[in-house]
Parts: sequence; C-alpha cells; structure tokens
Amino acid sequence: MLFNGIFLLIASVIAGTLSSVVGMASVILYPALLFVGLPPIMANVTITVGIIFSGTSAVLSSKRELKGQGSVTLHVMAFAVIGAIIGSIILLHSSNKSFQDVAPFVILLSGVLMLIPKKQSAYVHEGVSKTASAIAAIAIVVVGIYVGYFGAGGGVLMAAILIRIIDAPYAICNAVRNVSTLTMNAVSALIFIFTTPISWSALVVLAVGLFIGGYIGPIIVRVIPSAIMKYSVAIGAIILAAFLAYQAYF
Repeated sequence: MLFNGIFLLIASVIAGTLSSVVGMASVILYPALLFVGLPPIMANVTITVGIIFSGTSAVLSSKRELKGQGSVTLHVMAFAVIGAIIGSIILLHSSNKSFQDVAPFVILLSGVLMLIPKKQSAYVHEGVSKTASAIAAIAIVVVGIYVGYFGAGGGVLMAAILIRIIDAPYAICNAVRNVSTLTMNAVSALIFIFTTPISWSALVVLAVGLFIGGYIGPIIVRVIPSAIMKYSVAIGAIILAAFLAYQAYF
C-alpha cells in the first residue's frame, strides 16, 4: 500500500508536468493505475478527475501568457466542452475490453503525431476566413470528444490546432491549451462523478502530485525547448503503445 502510494505520487508529479507542457498525463498515469490494480475505465475516469488539479495549477502558473488571449480562449473552451460532453457519454457506454483494445492505438497515434514537425501557423485568429474558422471549430470539437473518451495525447492534438489559429509563441498556445484542457476535464469529471466508479483513494494521491507538476510545467516551457521534451515523450509513448498492445492482444 505504501509502495503504491509513493509510486503514484512520483508518477503524478511527472504526469502533471507533462500535462501542462505537452498534454500527455494519461501516457504516464494510465499504465501506472493499471499497475496498481485499477480496471481500464476506472483508471481513465480517475485520471480525468485528477487532471483538474494539474490544470488548475497550470492555469495559475500561466497568467503571464494568458494576458490578451481572452477572446480566443473563450472560443476554444466553448467548442472543446461540446466535444468533451459527447466523448464522456461515449465512454460511459464502452466496455473495459473495448477500451483496453483501442488504447494502444490512440497512444501510438499521439506519439507519431508528436514526431511530425510542426509547420508555421497558416493563419492568425483575427484574420481567418469563415471556412477556416469552421474547420478549426470542428477540429476542436473532435479533440474534445477524444479527450472526453480517453485523453492520452489529446493535448498534443489541441496544440497542433492552436498553433494554426493563434499567431504566437508555443508558450502562449500552450497556456490556452491548458485552459481548454482544464475546462474539458472539469465537464467530463462532473459527468463521471455521478455516473461511474472512481478510485478516490488513488485520486487523493494523484491530486497532490498533479497539482505540483501542473504548476511546474509552464515554468519549464519558458526556459527549456519544448521539442526536447516532446520528442522524448513521443518515443516513450510509442514504446508504451507497443507494451499495452502486447497486453491486450497476446
């Protein structure tokens, strides 16, 4: 019991930091919770509730980057919440087996996407066409659905969209992403708390570690090149996907 608590605390600090830097908390916490004995869906739901704490501290730590981004942040939040509600409902009607089967492929996709070099922003938010705005809105809703259902790598997908609608450094795009992620997880968590079992004992430990890690993340983004961290996490995600696929299918 003590070992599990220490193990989850360390994992949650790392996950909270990654969550507020590249949005990959589930890549660390999902296998960690499976390791201590939680079933797949309960593990994912517990993570969703726990990430509220890293999201809160990340937003508090990102006040500098969020100045002047109120309008775009509200737009992103609105569409992301719609998707998160849909994704959460889908998860509630999934079985542990089907969830366990799809998880490796989702994590693999997240890792591969992180390895693909980013292009320069195609347009800025203020000057986009109606068509481009509609495409961006649909993409954000789709990411919200994905985050509500599983979430691992969802932050990476959201960041990829935001760097194309916000003509700003990665630190600012990341701050907006942290706000939208917090909102999505809060909505999903509210649904899950009243509809599906959560490991409250694990959540207490996760909350402490995630809050600490979430506050550290934005500070790291300011001083360390994000590419170094993202490529490291991408390689880890691909290895993890292979491991989870082996567990699910062999």
